[in-house]
Amino acid sequence: MNRKQLDDAQSSNTRPGTGARHRNHSGPARTSSVNIRDIAAAAGVSTATVSRVMRGKSKVSDATRAKVQEAIERLGYVPNAHALALTTPPNSVTLVVDHISGGTYSEMTAGVERETSDRKMMFRIASTGGKWDEPKPILDDLLSQRPRLAVLTASDVIDDPIDDVLNDYVDKFKSVGTRLVVLARPRMRLSREIAVVDYANETGMYELTKYMISLGHRRFMFAGLRRNSSVFMSRYHGFLRALREAGIEFDPRCTIPLDIDRAASIANTMAMFPTVHDCTAVVAVTDELALYVIAALRKLGKSVPNDVSVGGFDDMPYAEDLVVPLTTVHAPFGNMGHMAVKIGLDDFGKDVTMPTQLMVRGSVAPVR
Repeated sequence: MNRKQLDDAQSSNTRPGTGARHRNHSGPARTSSVNIRDIAAAAGVSTATVSRVMRGKSKVSDATRAKVQEAIERLGYVPNAHALALTTPPNSVTLVVDHISGGTYSEMTAGVERETSDRKMMFRIASTGGKWDEPKPILDDLLSQRPRLAVLTASDVIDDPIDDVLNDYVDKFKSVGTRLVVLARPRMRLSREIAVVDYANETGMYELTKYMISLGHRRFMFAGLRRNSSVFMSRYHGFLRALREAGIEFDPRCTIPLDIDRAASIANTMAMFPTVHDCTAVVAVTDELALYVIAALRKLGKSVPNDVSVGGFDDMPYAEDLVVPLTTVHAPFGNMGHMAVKIGLDDFGKDVTMPTQLMVRGSVAPVR
């Protein structure tokens, strides 16, 4: 089916006698008489332009895109299921992730896929490419597919407007029979109509830090501070809680900001470490950052764990197989994927926080 045929099919679903009712309806209907020709007329553009906007194509001006989006919202347009049924499997689960690669995403993806497959349903995956800053084309495309369940790894940035956009789309997804589950982040401002599968970030980091304290460590650095991230700030708060309960003062200046660039992370660690007098322990917000910290310490002539202990978070597949196996917090990413499908299909409306587990290995040792 070519694009012209799809557009014609989308614009052909007119039920006599109902057009006026749906045009005056404030929200989308499961079966709507509104078609893309109506949208084009209301916005003063061509049907081809409407089609490009709906597909998220870039060759449309911001002003034109805004006019089309306003017409879609005002007329309550939902793309024709008949046209889309030719390319969209029924009874499906769609996972939307920021990136396809990476241990975190691959494990969650595998969990969602296995649970979906076990239920004899079709699994689909979509990547935003990290572009949640423009969520409407992503959500409109997802809406047009009409999956039974959509699992989203949406932004965990504090006060990110994505939460408001998702809330605005709840009724649209409900109108076509789609449930929404957000995976691997706290609820924050999300509507209660969206289920959430989170994991125990604060507790996990608290347990790691408490373990290091039990081995005699009193002078700490924290690597990976990111104040606009709800996930990473939960880990930081767990770290601080363990120190506070042990009566250990922590200087907030003894932190290294999160930087995904390896060279920058190593340079930041090498600059900070000598300024923390008698530091014997570094808590890193992720396993990846823990590896960069270890590399920086070696460049400074420090041995792990003989001179400095280092702990991470996530328990990536490589963590146990390093030259110095990494003490870390295991996050159950695969099980979280399973759980997202389960609550989305079986127990919708019930939030779940998955437990984490401390994995004690060779990178943390008693103070010498």
